[in-house]
Amino acid sequence: MMMWKALKSDIASGFFSKWSFDLKAEWFTGKMILVSSEIFAKWFRHIKLKFAFLFKTGFLKDYDTVIFSGDCISAVRNCRADTKKIYYCHTPPRYLYDLRSIYLKKVPVLLRPIFNIVSYVFKASYEKDIQKMDLILTNSKNTQARIKEFLWLDSQILYPPVDLQEFSYIDQKDYYLSFARLSDAKRVDRIVQAFLQMPDKKLRVIYWENDPQKEQIFGLAENAKNIEFITLPGNKGFKEMVANSIATLYIPIDEDFWMSPVESMAAGKPVIWVDDGGLKESILHNKTWLLINKQANITDIITAVDIITPKKALEMRADCEARAKDFGLDNFEEQLREYIK
Repeated sequence: MMMWKALKSDIASGFFSKWSFDLKAEWFTGKMILVSSEIFAKWFRHIKLKFAFLFKTGFLKDYDTVIFSGDCISAVRNCRADTKKIYYCHTPPRYLYDLRSIYLKKVPVLLRPIFNIVSYVFKASYEKDIQKMDLILTNSKNTQARIKEFLWLDSQILYPPVDLQEFSYIDQKDYYLSFARLSDAKRVDRIVQAFLQMPDKKLRVIYWENDPQKEQIFGLAENAKNIEFITLPGNKGFKEMVANSIATLYIPIDEDFWMSPVESMAAGKPVIWVDDGGLKESILHNKTWLLINKQANITDIITAVDIITPKKALEMRADCEARAKDFGLDNFEEQLREYIK
């Protein structure tokens, strides 16, 4: 969406879901191109979309510049030879590289040989297709190093933007906010476990209907009166949810540069984060963020929440808002236009 706002481009996607962003509500005026039908079934979703991007993207021949994002780059084979092909890589697919062991553990033992074969094919395809890119952009020094380590390729950093007109301070209510997907790598279960030990403090957890760890985390907080789970179809209400919180929490494993914590700062809300990954590049420790140990132990989370009191959060507001301006849409647009010349 931020790229469209900068370039007024068309957007092609695997599918447009009611649980995702409502582009029309964001005044999107370009062409919305569906590559596949909506699918959420585990494993089948990934394979179906892989084939859709490979075989149903012939329309790319009509474009002089194509910007790829995510694990869809097999579509590059359908571009003209003279098309400028740019890959905005938020991370090499983690199920193929640095988090492969975590994904493998979730596969039933009898199916692991199939997973290994499919992973080998997808990895070979990914590495072949990324070589076709004219330019690789990435979102942080952290991801830039990951690309170099796994793919031996150079990339240029383009920090993701925040539309500062969309995010601003509203109020401070009585809750802390978690807004990561409910999945193993995001470790929201640890945030929930920490708040179970702090019944005097309220936690709101934003989730999406197809989050893989949803039922497990719901079960953890089944009888907790201080923990509330909220889903936001079309992302409606997300900005208000952030802008009314005390502070936000985000503790993933070696995350790349993620936009929502910067949106949190734009709304004047400090973030509790782990001392790991790409967002260390955007922080001012103890001014806009509080870093905890990268292992994200439950006791570390409790200590951080005790430090970021409502009073402390208000004291950090001005620094948060000032730092977020460095990641505004204007800066992003200027850099992006330079790259696509």
